[in-house]
Order: sequence, then structure tokens, then C-alpha cells
Amino acid sequence: MLLENQVALVTGAASGIGRASAQLFAREGAKVVVADIRETKSLATVESIRASGGKAVFVRTDVGKMGEVQRLIQETLSNFGRLDVLYSNAAAYAMGSTTSISETDWDRTLDVCLKATWMLAHHAVPVMLDQGKGVIIVTGSNHAIRGYPDYAAYQAAKGGLLALTRSLAADYAPTIRANAILPGGVITDLWDEPTDEELELASQTTPLKRIGTPEEIAQVALFFASEMSSYVTGTHLLVDGGFNSMHLIDGHLHDPSARKYL
Repeated sequence: MLLENQVALVTGAASGIGRASAQLFAREGAKVVVADIRETKSLATVESIRASGGKAVFVRTDVGKMGEVQRLIQETLSNFGRLDVLYSNAAAYAMGSTTSISETDWDRTLDVCLKATWMLAHHAVPVMLDQGKGVIIVTGSNHAIRGYPDYAAYQAAKGGLLALTRSLAADYAPTIRANAILPGGVITDLWDEPTDEELELASQTTPLKRIGTPEEIAQVALFFASEMSSYVTGTHLLVDGGFNSMHLIDGHLHDPSARKYL
């Protein structure tokens, strides 16, 4: 019961890392607010938590829009009276290089993958400061520290999240802790139905020889959310099966065609 009597808000909780984290937070005693734009899958997340004896509510939210983010924080307080853990996890992106991506796709990617975390913090931080405590967790990406072709907007957003995480930690310590998780290859809805061959290629790029699971990222989110990380703020943790360490050792991926999956 690492999060007993706490309230956790998880964005992008309809599936993948968000769903796994919402479920784990609930098992550890938190009351959970499930935020996402996908209603059917979000309600399934809520039902899975309630079926296990936990407490959860769904608030449909497009985190790329300020008005909806503000309403999300208000709904969280209306339902549970406080906010202890904010996990900014939602993502949406369009591929393209700097010259090929459209302004519309660039803006939407930055709105959901970067600006959303600022908007969430803009409304949640005052609540946490009034409470005298709070935790902010951000899902970054291996893309924040590595370059890949045709991901200009996504990589700009994820790189910006690292800087924003440090800024949040510096501005609001010691009351609020802020940390980021940088997953490597993890099977989520953002993957476009990869084939077995493609999964095998991606698996061979890590020393652990497999793709990660949402549940494994959720364990790291729990670490940052709980007092297990009470002396950790303003940093990030790579959760990538050793991908980056192998990059440093080998100097290249085993198969260049696997790059797009990480």
C-alpha cells in the first residue's frame, strides 16, 4: 500500500503504460483519475480497477487543450478533494522531418507531448503547494536523447519534457518532486500493429533481447510516485532494456531497420 490514501491522476490511461500505471497505483491504495480522449477503453480501465476493489473515475480529456486540462484538475478535486500524484503520460504524434511535417501536425504533436505537461502542472502545482506535498511524473522517451529519422516534432517534444522536468523540480522543491521516465521499446497503442518479424528485429537491439511491457514502466512510475524515491527529483530514468548502453558499446544497432521501433 505504497500510495494509501493518496489521489493519483494518470493521463493517457485508456491503454498501455497509462492503464498499467493506473491499475498499479490503485492496487497500492491510490484513488485514481483516469484521463484520456478514448472513452470506451478508459471506462474499461476504470472497471478493471473497481473490479479489484479500487476506486477510480474517468474524466474525458484532450490534454492538448487548456480548457479541458483545467476542467480535469477541477474534476479531480471535486471527486477526491486532493491531488498527490500527477502522471503526465499521454502522447500523440505525426512523423516527418523538419521540412516534411506540416505546421498542423507539428503543433498537435507539441501540444499533446509537451505543452500538455506544462498545462497540467500549471493547474496542479498550486493544489499541491497548498497541500504541502506532491509528485509529478512525466513519460519522456528514448527519443529525448537519441536522434532518429522522421521524428522531428516528437523528438523536440520529448527533449523539451526533460528540460521542463528539471524546471519543475527546481521551481517547486522541496514541496513537489518531479521526475521523468524514458522508456525504450514498449508495446503500446502507438505501435502500428507490428509483425512478429518486426518485433524480433526490435528485440535484438537490446541486451535483454526483448521489448518492454507497460507493466514494467508502471513499476518505475510507482517508484517515482512513492516514498521509495523520496530523495530523487529533477532527473530521469532510462527504462530501455539496456538499449543505450549497447549503443555505447557497439556504436550501432544490430539492424538499422529496427530503429523506427525505439
